[in-house]
Amino acid sequence: MKEDKKEIRKWLTLILVAIVGYWAINNLSTIGNFIGKIISIIFPFILGGSLAFILNIPMTFFERKLSQISKTKKNMKKKNPRKKSKLLRIIAILFAIAVIILIFTLIFKLIVPELISVVTTLMNNVPFYVEEITKFAQNNIGNSQEINNLIEQINIDEIKKQILDLIPNVLTSSISIVGGIVSGIVNFVIAIIFSIYILMDKEKLKRQATRIIYAYFNRKRAEKIINLGRTTSNIFKKFFTVQCLEATILGTLCLLGMLILRIPYAISISVLIGVTALIPVVGSFIGIIVGVILIVAVEPIKAIVFVIFVLILQQIEGNLIYPRVVGSSVGLPGMWVLFAVTVGGSLAGILGMLIGVPVATVIYTFLREDVLEKEKFIKNNNT
Repeated sequence: MKEDKKEIRKWLTLILVAIVGYWAINNLSTIGNFIGKIISIIFPFILGGSLAFILNIPMTFFERKLSQISKTKKNMKKKNPRKKSKLLRIIAILFAIAVIILIFTLIFKLIVPELISVVTTLMNNVPFYVEEITKFAQNNIGNSQEINNLIEQINIDEIKKQILDLIPNVLTSSISIVGGIVSGIVNFVIAIIFSIYILMDKEKLKRQATRIIYAYFNRKRAEKIINLGRTTSNIFKKFFTVQCLEATILGTLCLLGMLILRIPYAISISVLIGVTALIPVVGSFIGIIVGVILIVAVEPIKAIVFVIFVLILQQIEGNLIYPRVVGSSVGLPGMWVLFAVTVGGSLAGILGMLIGVPVATVIYTFLREDVLEKEKFIKNNNT
């Protein structure tokens, strides 16, 4: 009787899964819209969790240093240990936020003014470019009957009407953009507040998560889940820490080389190269493209020198610096690094490129461990 019930339950489950699967395939757009709505609602909290993870790295450093300093001061010993720990945590969080803001402010001040300067130079030279194009047109195609006929067919009144018709769309787009900016600011503020709450109570949250896992799963599965979370955290932390160190070294070497070669915009471009190097494989190429645009506006010949120099620097960095600095910290073969960056970029843009490698590393690590465990089990059974 029990076997019959199990069989019936099995077939009912399969039928239910088939029905749900069939409905899902025929309503992919509805499911996608629903998932998108859910993500948009919880996005500030996802962002807050991500910020908390990033801020936790410098916060832990500052908290450790502040704790060491406080031990040497007698007046700090008289305070309640819990209050003292909370005070140190608050100061460490403020320091971490200040450091991140300072870094982004410096990057913004070093790169954006130079980009504005280049755009201004190009805009100022527009009359010259127009004059040159006009001369070229007059000398080469000014007498062409086809061109003259095309010009005669242009209806100025129709063009004006089309421009007037575009004005409402431009206003609507402007309102939408302003609304998006305001929404983004609100989400960012919520994310910052949420990240601070997480950092203030991270030990308590960790204990609560552990209790929930052990309450709803058996001991063996709970330990696997906790191990997954611990390993994932360590891989992400190690990846971002080492990647920042490697990017700093690359940016510094780029700055020294550009100063020696007297290439313009040395500081701005070196900072840009260092920042974009945080994106594995393709990041530095983004920096090269923007750097070439900046240099071409001033000294086109130096742009060629810059490209050659950076390509040589990349070879040195890729074959000597990166293996020594990064080493086996990530533990992901080069082929899968390229795969992770490409897929991550296709799914989530720049963010996908940034987190693609550590996510792939987590999958690769646990898949390798699982394969080794199964091979060991098969070997023991065969013997």
